[in-house]
Amino acid sequence: MAPAERAEAYADNFPLFIKKGVDNELLDEKLLQYDLKRPAPPSSPTATSSSTTSACRRCTTATSCTCARPASSCRRPFFMRVAMGLALNEIDREARAIEFYEVLSSFDFMSSTPTLFNAGTLRSQLSSCYLTTVPDDLDGIYESIKENALLSKFAGGLGNDWTRVRALGSHIKGTNGESQGVVPFLKVVNDTAVAVNQGRQAQGRGLHLHRNLAPRHRGIPGAAQEHG
Repeated sequence: MAPAERAEAYADNFPLFIKKGVDNELLDEKLLQYDLKRPAPPSSPTATSSSTTSACRRCTTATSCTCARPASSCRRPFFMRVAMGLALNEIDREARAIEFYEVLSSFDFMSSTPTLFNAGTLRSQLSSCYLTTVPDDLDGIYESIKENALLSKFAGGLGNDWTRVRALGSHIKGTNGESQGVVPFLKVVNDTAVAVNQGRQAQGRGLHLHRNLAPRHRGIPGAAQEHG
């Protein structure tokens, strides 16, 4: 398709893309306040690369791009939807959306995955990377795992500090038993990250930190081998 024909097709179909997303309760109805006939700049050479095609195939599939054509034809509405979501509260929203679109589509700047997935949607969760400290009691441990799951529902990038949790073999007063250490809990955390992963839009990721304060966590290497 010639560039002029492509631009005309985009101008005709982009308003339908936004309206369909709103009707399907996938996109924020505030996007309809934009001048949807105002054209976006043409895609940059970077935005037509094979790597961009792969990225857009995953992202557009996950973010309400329901057109039957290949993902390469969805790049402009994908980046424009993100840009419009970011510019909703700007004074000249159309101009700012086009500016955001230009830096995104050229890869001069790229937002994190929560922004790419959620900007302009009903749940505009744009943040990522959350750090928490896990307390040394059963209620606190599982509350932290629950918080990981809720954060992973619409965002990602989790960091847990497990230093406070008692080491393998430590005495448990309530049961007069011994602690199994942190590794069995980390297996639960890992499975939670697999199960709750932004609706399969992005692989769950977590970083789990220990300050290995001898003798408090001497058992971690051996426990890791025992529990896989």
